[in-house]
Amino acid sequence: MLSASLFGGERETSPEVAMDDIQPPNENQPSNDSQPSNDNQLPNASRPPNDGWHRRQSVPDRARKRAIRLHAACTGVSYTVAARRLAAGTASADQGRTCYPADPTRLGRTLAERIADARLAADLPRGRAAHVTRRFPPRDAGPGIGTLYGGAGRQELLESAYALVIDERPDLEPDAIDLAWQAESGEEATLDAACAQLDREVRLVLDEGWERIAAAAPPSSDQLMTVRTDGARQIMDALLIAGANGHVPGTRVAMTSGRPATIVAAMWDVAGPPVAYAVRPHSLAGEPPATDLIVAPRALLVLTGPSAA
Repeated sequence: MLSASLFGGERETSPEVAMDDIQPPNENQPSNDSQPSNDNQLPNASRPPNDGWHRRQSVPDRARKRAIRLHAACTGVSYTVAARRLAAGTASADQGRTCYPADPTRLGRTLAERIADARLAADLPRGRAAHVTRRFPPRDAGPGIGTLYGGAGRQELLESAYALVIDERPDLEPDAIDLAWQAESGEEATLDAACAQLDREVRLVLDEGWERIAAAAPPSSDQLMTVRTDGARQIMDALLIAGANGHVPGTRVAMTSGRPATIVAAMWDVAGPPVAYAVRPHSLAGEPPATDLIVAPRALLVLTGPSAA
């Protein structure tokens, strides 16, 4: 099930509590050990054990609290909410799957409409490029992130990428008769499975940039000379994750520092789930936009539920 945190989900509201009972006391407040001694006090060896409240906190504990404070500052929620968010309702990004948000209009398609879509997806290379572009339309990921899955010329770019891969790796092209037969079921997931290796290779080619793709495209494809590959890569990320584990662009995450961020791209190898993610950290008020970072999945927590926005 999709998290409401994707693409600008509503922020959790809560009382603005500056501190809570899991925070340390004021560091300027003197501890019991700093009070003057008198003859009635027990010797140090005979004193009851300190409850630990005034002892210097461990490094992991201090790091956890810094992460909570940073998360609270970036998201505009209280320390209590930030602590609860990072402690529960999260999962490491090297596990599970977060899919592209379901479009209600697609869910309500008739059988005839599903078959028509599947036939388009089976038509290589042009039809499949048109299918995935329509299937994963642009989405607003919220302030500081902007529109994902968008950009002019992304369908033409994908058409050229599919044509290039099929030309260079004909062994990856599924049999046209088999695809046509599978399309009659109206199940696009069946076609995704049949085209999985081809789709992955297209995604890897997109990482090489538009120059190589444009060089292999017909001379009339002048638009490819200025198109950005971001939207096309995000479309292919969502397509590959639909049939495997991983988290699509637009997924809200938290880095180990506690700073919230949004996945803007997945990094792929020749097999398996994403090996890393490009994430865009959320900035504090007044800060300039953050630079995208490449982060290993195990170093990210996927935020779930509406509180993750």
